[in-house]
This record gives sequence, structure tokens and C-alpha cells, in this order.
Amino acid sequence: MKRKEFVIFGVGDFGMNVAKTLANSGATVMVVDKEESQLEKIASEVTHTICADATNPEAMKQLGIRNYDGAIVGIGHNLETSALITMQLKEMDVPFIMVKASTDIEGRILTRVGADKVIFPDREMGIRVGNDIINGNYFEAIELSDEYSIVDMTVPTSWVGKTLQQLNVRSKYGISIIGIRGLEELNVNPAADYRLLAQDILIVLGHNTEIQRLREIKE
Repeated sequence: MKRKEFVIFGVGDFGMNVAKTLANSGATVMVVDKEESQLEKIASEVTHTICADATNPEAMKQLGIRNYDGAIVGIGHNLETSALITMQLKEMDVPFIMVKASTDIEGRILTRVGADKVIFPDREMGIRVGNDIINGNYFEAIELSDEYSIVDMTVPTSWVGKTLQQLNVRSKYGISIIGIRGLEELNVNPAADYRLLAQDILIVLGHNTEIQRLREIKE
């Protein structure tokens, strides 16, 4: 099966996180930015990085992205730049073009010039956080840094009925269980003798690699 191929324009926080996520999912990812210093931050985590001014038609032609599955324009702070890149991508028949915008007016303009999907990261994150708070999901996923996060996790079947002391997760997995959300209440900093129930939700703090290893426990 052919690997999906994507190109990301702009290595701000948004573009960098999209690129890392796609690359970690097995996609071929090329990142384009006109600042070499920005590209150095992500070069080791994606397939290709290219230092180029994507508003320049000749530079765009040299990228060879006509057959890519999609493009993400994550610049956001400059409508003219985003629009110029989007127009060129449309002319190159890139199948899917996603563009970051800050306002509704920007969104309408970018749609007119060829964006298939316009996203508003700050607005969408605000809505998600608001909904999480209303639903009590305070810790569903909080990225503390590029390496550490706080996440919600269900209890593995083999852990049900055991105490936190018996499981010794800090020693075995390098993570900390900082809270447990039961059916009726949130237990912050649970005691070592707390016995896990099947319906509990664990609030876990740790390195992203260790959290992923913990998620892979099925039984």
C-alpha cells in the first residue's frame, strides 16, 4: 500500500505539530519554509525539508508536489502569503488543500482562491476545551511540551482489582497516575492502596513514548 504524501508550508507551532503527527502515523512528509532555522527544528522528524519561498511560482514548481495527496498551509499570520500559496496549489491540481486562518473573512477569501478546508485552530481548540470542561473531561489531553503530556486512559483489563502499589507503574512504565475519575467523583493524587475499578478513567502524566507504550496494554 502506497504511503500517503503530504507537504506542509510553514513551521510555526501549528505546522510543526501537524507535520510530526502525520510523520508519526507513517506518512511521507515534506516541510517547506523560507527560514532555515525553523526547518532545523523538525528536520530529524520528517521525510524532507526544503528552504524556499513558496510564493515564488518557480520555487513551487521545483518542489515536485503535483502528485502529493494533500497540502497544509499553516502560515496563518499573513493572508496574502497563504492566498498565493493556495492559488498555486490549486493550479497544480493538488487533491486536498487545507489552510489555516484567523478570521471568518480570511476563511472566505481562502476558500474562494482554492482551499478545500479552512481551519481556525485557536477557535477550534477553545471550543474543544470548553466542551471538555462542561463534560468534566478536564485532563483529556494536555500537551505540556513536545515530549510530555497529561492524558486520560481507560484501565487495562489486567489492572482491574489491583492497587496502585501492586501495579507500581512509576517504576515499570515511567509514568505517574495523578488522578482517577470514577463514576461520581475525581480522585486527585490517589493513595497507593486505591484498588482500580473497570469503569475508572486514569489521568496519567508522563513522557509521550511511555504513555504510548502504556496505551498498547490490551489486557
